[in-house]
This record gives sequence, structure tokens and C-alpha cells, in this order.
Amino acid sequence: MIYTNNDKYDLSIAVWLASDDYDHQQFDKPYLSATELLQPTRMMVLKQRARIQPAAKQNAVDISQFIPSRLGTAIHSGVEVAWTKSTAGVKYTLKLLGYPKSVIDRIVVNPTEEELQPNSLPVYLEQRAYREINGYIIGGKFDFVGNGTLEDVKTMGVWGFIKGDKDDNYIKQGSIYRWLNPDKITNDYMRIQQIFTDWSKLDATKFVNKGYPQSRIVSKQLKLMPIEETERWVRKRIVEVKQCTDTPEPELPLCSMEDLWQSDPQYKYYSKPDAKRATRVFDSAGAAYAYMADKCKGKGRVEEIPATVKRCAYCGGYDLCTQKDTYLEAGMLQIV
Repeated sequence: MIYTNNDKYDLSIAVWLASDDYDHQQFDKPYLSATELLQPTRMMVLKQRARIQPAAKQNAVDISQFIPSRLGTAIHSGVEVAWTKSTAGVKYTLKLLGYPKSVIDRIVVNPTEEELQPNSLPVYLEQRAYREINGYIIGGKFDFVGNGTLEDVKTMGVWGFIKGDKDDNYIKQGSIYRWLNPDKITNDYMRIQQIFTDWSKLDATKFVNKGYPQSRIVSKQLKLMPIEETERWVRKRIVEVKQCTDTPEPELPLCSMEDLWQSDPQYKYYSKPDAKRATRVFDSAGAAYAYMADKCKGKGRVEEIPATVKRCAYCGGYDLCTQKDTYLEAGMLQIV
């Protein structure tokens, strides 16, 4: 793979964006991570094929695409360092936060079984676990577990929080972590620490009635699936992948619009034919044209902004997939 730097980032930032410190796993059996199990079947299968098939050409990827993931990784690393840099430092910080000495002395970070005492309050960070099932190795690394409760740190935009459309994925991912670590994750709920990258104090005041988060970081509690149900779901996903392992690419199940993170089309009304800024934005053509007819006596114009798909640009099976070609031809997918 070749990286480009179209925005001319300085060397300090360019190297940070281009560096990949993910601990890729190598096994003598097929490996699927908890995150990969949540991906659509087409994406999973084609990504596995792309790993073993030599590419006809090296695709250029601009490092600007890595900004969201690198920011997320940086925050995860910061949380881990804060807890693991030194025992004395953690104890001092907890004291500043007002925790009593009787609690502080019981907290142990990433303890071994021998270090655990009956009254210990264990804290685990960035622990990876594996299980073999149906000929596959399933693995995953959680962010944080405190006294049996799983916590996952997510960086996101405010709109994603308001829509709440990823809760199901969060629950499945957290449930897989508990299935992998039943000795560490003992509670049947998890907490999502949502850190907003585009939060505005002014907007929090203006849009409080629309569900705008009132803090830069919001914690959400979600109930996990029972362990038995989680294992059934994992087995089902493995069967789906196995059944498609040798399926010709055109016959693979298509990714759904939800899988592709497809946006909804919008319809912008402009008060004048040559106006460059829209007066109103509508979710349907009917509403836009009704507004133009009723409120503006038919004057102005309505412009349709087509729906777009976004996930194809981040798919490891991009070069082998023909579904994405349809969106390229329709102008619904743009690869920079």
C-alpha cells in the first residue's frame, strides 16, 4: 500500500497518521476479531481473500482518512497510560478525586491471579483474550474493566450520539468481550464512555430539547446479551462466513444500506435560481416542493443531494468487490 499526503501535513503529523501500531494476530487457523464479527459477511469474506491474493496494483491511500482512528487510538492509549504508568501515581490521582484510602488500597491494576485478594477491586486494561470455536480463533481486546464492569471508550460525533444507531453493535461487541473474559467481566451490563469530537457548549444550550449532549463526555449504560446467547450468535456468524468462503464474488450477500453507512438524500430549497446558499433543507422531495409552492409561490428551485455510501472507502476487500462499482457509477461513492 502507498500513502499520499494531499493536505501537506507536516512530518510530525504525517508520520503519526501513517503509523499503524495495531497488534495484528497470526494463527495457523482463521482468525476473527470481535470487531470483525460485526462486519457484513461480504466485507469479512472479501477482506480475507484480499489478504492472500496479490494485488494487481498498489492503491494509494491518503493519510487524512486515518485521522478519526488515530484520534481514537490516542485517547485509548492515554487512558491506559494514566492507569498503568505507576502505582503511586494512580493512588495519588484517586486521592485527588476524593476516594478514601480504604478503597484506594484495594484497587489493583492488571493483577495476576496470585495478586488478587478476596477484598480486591481489580482494574484491567487492554487485555486480549482468545477462544477457538468451529475451527476459528475468535479474539478481542477490551478497553477497561473495573470491578467486573466493562467500559468501552468511543470517540464520535454528536449526531451519532443523538441517533443512537450503534447501540446494537456496542452491545454485541461488549457481549463478545464478556464471552471471552467471563472471569474478569462479571456484570451483565457495560458502560460506553462517549467522547464527542465536535461538541459545542453553545449548541448544547441551543439544542437541549433535541437531545444534544450537555457534556463533552457522556456515559451510557447498556445491558449485555446472556453468555449462552452470545455464543449462539458467534457460532451463527462463523457458519455464515464458512458458507461463503468459496462463493464467487458476484454471488456473495450484498452489504445493506445500513452496513454501508448510507446517508439519507436531502432536498435543498433555494429562494432564487442562482442562489448559492440554501434557505431550507428537507428530508423528502414532497416536503421541499410543497414548501416552494405554498410558502414561496413556486419561486426558487429545489436541488436533490443524493444519498452517499461511506464504508466502502474503509473496506479491506474494496479491490475485489463489484457492489461498490455500482455506487461509483451512480456518484454515491467518492474515493479521494
